[in-house]
Amino acid sequence: MNALTKAREAIAELLDAMRQTSQARMAASARQRQPAPTPRATQLVCSGNAMIRVVDVDTGKVLGFRRTVREARWLASRLERGLHLQQ
Repeated sequence: MNALTKAREAIAELLDAMRQTSQARMAASARQRQPAPTPRATQLVCSGNAMIRVVDVDTGKVLGFRRTVREARWLASRLERGLHLQQ
């Protein structure tokens, strides 16, 4: 009887693992079907305090600040290509 109970528990664990695997597979498939983020137009704005703002052209929202033009261009190009920035 004890071996039968252990077998049932093992089968239940396997079924649960298979269910979770199926859910993860469906979630990954759904993420792959999502459209790529749309590129956004950006503009560099120099301010008087030696900071360069990266601004979204459509909304006027400030997307970030950088100290050098090179860093600001790098940020703007990443945002225009729709790439996510790592924090």
